[in-house]
Amino acid sequence: MIFCFTPRALFLCVIFLTAFVNRPALGRVSGQLKSSADYYFSSIGEPTDDLIPYLSLEVSQKHRISKRWRWQWRALALSNPESPHSPEKLYLDAPEAFMQFKSADLTLRGGMNTVNWSVVDGISPSNVVNSTAFFDPSRTLRRGSPMIEAEVGGEKLSLHIVYIPIQSRPVLPSVDSRWLPRKILVNSSALGEVVLPPLLEYEYDPHRSLSGALRDNIGARLSSHLGSVDAFLMHFEGAAPQPKASVAVTAILGPPHIALSPVRITPVSYRVRTTGMGLIWARQKWIHRMETVYQHTLTNDPLVEPWSWTSVLGTETSLDLGSRSVTLLAQYYYTQNPQAADNLITSSYRLLDRTAVLGARWSFSDELTFKGSVLYETKTEGLFAYLGLDQRLSDAMRWGVAWRSFSAHKPGLIKTFADNDHVNLELTYSF
Repeated sequence: MIFCFTPRALFLCVIFLTAFVNRPALGRVSGQLKSSADYYFSSIGEPTDDLIPYLSLEVSQKHRISKRWRWQWRALALSNPESPHSPEKLYLDAPEAFMQFKSADLTLRGGMNTVNWSVVDGISPSNVVNSTAFFDPSRTLRRGSPMIEAEVGGEKLSLHIVYIPIQSRPVLPSVDSRWLPRKILVNSSALGEVVLPPLLEYEYDPHRSLSGALRDNIGARLSSHLGSVDAFLMHFEGAAPQPKASVAVTAILGPPHIALSPVRITPVSYRVRTTGMGLIWARQKWIHRMETVYQHTLTNDPLVEPWSWTSVLGTETSLDLGSRSVTLLAQYYYTQNPQAADNLITSSYRLLDRTAVLGARWSFSDELTFKGSVLYETKTEGLFAYLGLDQRLSDAMRWGVAWRSFSAHKPGLIKTFADNDHVNLELTYSF
């Protein structure tokens, strides 16, 4: 019990001790144990690796105490055992650990939770309630936050209110990550474009919070379901889900400007106010989705973006292919933003400034599924391609392999990832 020294840790200790003491009376524990390896085709030198293993364990449990009361929890552990640096050496989180009361038209929850208010697939401008953990584009996680929730109403009209007294801090990649810039910094300092040395070290300074960004986050979502149309209005005030990275560079002035190692990064949380709307329209085999979100900053600091307006349109359908079906997805993102984008992974949402996405999923059989997608970003003429398959070996075991590729003509985030083309092999055991 010596580790229960924070509100988050104390709450988790109570949950796990209760599960241990009262184990026979509780619901079944389920979860996934996953082992994966990423092999990168290009070597970019120390301190990065070309073969990166990951281990993850996700465990969850639900228990119905009575007709109206229940509690549930879900814990996540993720590790890169080859990295000597945090947070990727061992990342722990509790996306869920809450008690719930439910009556006919009222649901109350208290504890850790992860809330998603979006209606579009993939990256959504409405998904702003929880902070983010960044490791790489395929391992961007929403962090659990301590919150009090209330849901009132029924299927036709409902209101969801969320209050977060202390928001979870965002998490950035380890300093030896391949997903931090290794060749050039773009719009990350007052110097503009800065060339990075071959032997580069990053160092993180302590996290900063502007305007009390992590305290007293609150929001509400009004939803309606009318026939084939689902619609929502949302408003949230709190920390931006993606922090801003303040970069301190010592450089030999050029042009070109050449940075000296180390480069220091300070994660900065800032307060924003987000208002948006969205809808889903289901028509037989077609599903149309739309979101539009306006966000402005409540912090007067030149580091952070003063405002942004993001809209996305998407459509999805299924086509018969023999005795099976292929699901097709198309999306287009359009963002207005007065600040130039940098090329740090914390600005991954800027990939959607002017971006088209196409995706497909083919269930070849009950055991084998093929997946693919292409993202094209017009500002930097950047292309991201993904192709993968997933096969179920048994009721408890499955494996998958995937290929990811990045390329761009102009400097930006996708061009920063151009040396990170890789193959991923993954084995999952469910229990």
